[in-house]
Amino acid sequence: MQWIALFLFFVIGFVLSCPLLTAGGETAANYKMTLFLLVFFRLAWRIYKHTFRFRDYFIYSVLTIGFCLWVDSHF
Repeated sequence: MQWIALFLFFVIGFVLSCPLLTAGGETAANYKMTLFLLVFFRLAWRIYKHTFRFRDYFIYSVLTIGFCLWVDSHF
């Protein structure tokens, strides 16, 4: 169940962190991709260490999605 949740986070996060086709879109994509990869590897590490909690997963997901949408609205 945890691996499925991580895969779902990967798909949604990857789609949201794709670069925009506007001026400055690649800069925004760099910030979004950096945050996405940090959170993804953090969640994967917690699954590996058996300290994964779905509460943390939902918090990280909401923060990552919110950040991606916020950055997209400014570019």
